[in-house]
Amino acid sequence: MDYDKNYIECSFTASELNEVFIKDFIQFRKENNLTQELFSKYSNVSRTKIARIEAGLTSPSIVSLLKILGPLGYTIKIEKVKKH
Repeated sequence: MDYDKNYIECSFTASELNEVFIKDFIQFRKENNLTQELFSKYSNVSRTKIARIEAGLTSPSIVSLLKILGPLGYTIKIEKVKKH
């Protein structure tokens, strides 16, 4: 059985994907007219944690992301990465 047939080498590094995630996370918050404080209030995740995610100081767990996004009617999904 050929287990590698679905593997496609990604043209992005994990660091690059993290940078994109952080930019998208901040943009999402701002597009929804939320301060970090309001984001914290709606999600029940501390403002400090949200600030640390946005500063790239910590990576959120999947559970934290679901807590942050769920109350606003969003979720996360697995999506194929587009090439550079």
